[in-house]
Amino acid sequence: MKEYSHVVIDKNNEGEPLRQRIRQNGLLTAQASGYAQSMASGSLRLEHHLHIFLWDSDIAGERGRLGIVLNLPADAFFFTVRVRCPYLTESGLLNFGTLKGDNGHDGVPSGRSSNGAWAYKGNIAAKFCFIEGVHTKNTPGYSSWFSGEGWPG
Repeated sequence: MKEYSHVVIDKNNEGEPLRQRIRQNGLLTAQASGYAQSMASGSLRLEHHLHIFLWDSDIAGERGRLGIVLNLPADAFFFTVRVRCPYLTESGLLNFGTLKGDNGHDGVPSGRSSNGAWAYKGNIAAKFCFIEGVHTKNTPGYSSWFSGEGWPG
C-alpha cells in the first residue's frame, strides 16, 4: 500500500481545533469545507476547490512536500496527514487512476505526476488519515491503518 502525505496549513488561525476536525471528518476539499468562495479565481479555474492535494513518498514527492514546509513562516501552524487508502491509485500512461498528476499550473489535474504531486477529486475519509500530533505507531489500530484498511471503529 503506497503512502501519501498532505500538508495542512492553518490559514484561518484555527489552531488545534483544525487537527481535531480532520480527525473527525477526514480531509475535505475546499468545496466541502466551505472555503471555496475565498479562493482565487485561478485556483477555481484549475479545480483546486474540488481536490485534495497529496505528495507521494518517492524522492520527488518528499522534495515537494519539504519545499512547502520549509518555505512556511516560522510561526505558521501546520501538520502533516499521512494517507494510506485502497481507493487512491495513480494515473499512468495506460491506466486511469483516482489520483491525477498536479504538474504545476498548466491546467486541471490530469495524467501522471512528474513531480510527486497528486490530486484526488473528492474527500478522504478520516479512517485513512494518520494525523501528526494525534496518532503514533502506538495508537490502537495502527497496524490496520498501515495496511490500508483504515482505523478500526
